[in-house]
Amino acid sequence: MKRTIKNLTAIILYVLLLCFLLKTEALLIFSPRHIAMFLTGCIILCIPYLEKGTRWSEQKGIFKRNAITAGYLESIMLIFTTMLQKEITWTGLPAELALDLRPIFYGFVCYLILGESPHGPEQDLPANAEEPKENQEEPPKLDMSTLTRQEKQIALLVQKGMTNREIAEELCISESTVKKHMSNIFEKLKITSRRDLR
Repeated sequence: MKRTIKNLTAIILYVLLLCFLLKTEALLIFSPRHIAMFLTGCIILCIPYLEKGTRWSEQKGIFKRNAITAGYLESIMLIFTTMLQKEITWTGLPAELALDLRPIFYGFVCYLILGESPHGPEQDLPANAEEPKENQEEPPKLDMSTLTRQEKQIALLVQKGMTNREIAEELCISESTVKKHMSNIFEKLKITSRRDLR
């Protein structure tokens, strides 16, 4: 969480510096109305992916992916409505289109803020955690040779921190099929939880 706040602070300072260097017109990129619409869109797009007990790192990943989607969707709608306005002249059109692209900018800012930590994808070390030592023994690697091709794919996606629903969407299979494969994986690898795969 601290890393997210540091990323946000650094990006805001950099954007403000750019606005200062590019003169006051660049401040038009900050539209409270469009930012509110963008955040509302992100939240709505995240709802189908949230499940009870979803970890912070999973929520972060879901929001990060949907921020880009929400930015594109809002920008396309804004461009569409701009083109329908009859009072806009061809000389004023580039300026209007530039303003309509703001949500894409917001999406990329969210993507950068919620980016991967240096400790691995989507997971920050707790404040009191020590850095991994080189001479520490690593846990034994799991022998996945007994798994089928699809079970191996699912195991790798679980290692990336994906939920059953996300895996189902990624592989274009049902969530119940993913659960059945997970049961087989646990049995073949003699493990009892998803954490044992990581």
